[in-house]
Amino acid sequence: LVPLFLAWPMLYFLFRPLDAHSQSDEQEPETTAALERGLTLGEAVRGYRFWVLLLSILFAYQGFSGIGPNLLPSLTDDGFSREQAASVQSVFGLSIIVGRVVVGYLVDRLWAPGVAAFCLAIPAAGAAMLHGSQTFETAALAAFLIGFAAGAELDLMAFLAARYFGLAHYAKIYSILYATLAVCSGTAPMIFASVYDSTGSYDLGYSVAAALFLVSVVLILLLGRYPKEYEGGH
Repeated sequence: LVPLFLAWPMLYFLFRPLDAHSQSDEQEPETTAALERGLTLGEAVRGYRFWVLLLSILFAYQGFSGIGPNLLPSLTDDGFSREQAASVQSVFGLSIIVGRVVVGYLVDRLWAPGVAAFCLAIPAAGAAMLHGSQTFETAALAAFLIGFAAGAELDLMAFLAARYFGLAHYAKIYSILYATLAVCSGTAPMIFASVYDSTGSYDLGYSVAAALFLVSVVLILLLGRYPKEYEGGH
């Protein structure tokens, strides 16, 4: 409901498409040129980078979306009180905000796939820390690492799509990538919970999540250098 009643009115009343001959276009030719450069959806799909990024998102969000909703029940299953588990879950939520702010700062200054690789490596460590028994402090640190990365990844996906495919057909390309994320968000919690139902433990789910994060690290590094033709406006 928040997007419908808050975000939509803001978009409708505050944002308007620029006229082709508007004064803003005349004053910012570099920005206009950047908006006109980029791959079509078909061209992007025929290139390896699209599939590398898509698979990286697929594997990473299977991990994030599997752990997030199941973190609290997994902690209580390991013997934590509900109050302790809720505190760890709060750390997870707060770290999402921290991750977005910190990584947003870093990608403007560093090679984004390198930042993304770091952000996918730390939740692998976090998931491994949640395997088996752990102290409250260990669980809180693991939750922070996973939440930090989860908060960063959505913004990284948008940034990487723009840098590697350009802005001309950005909306179409990004929509496919986001749809992949949405499918993972809808299916991963169920898969994670079904693993628990089958094994009586969340350990296998955390082990698989850690492996998926590490596969995503390797994939994201395969993106290579930014294409020079899409660097306008950066």
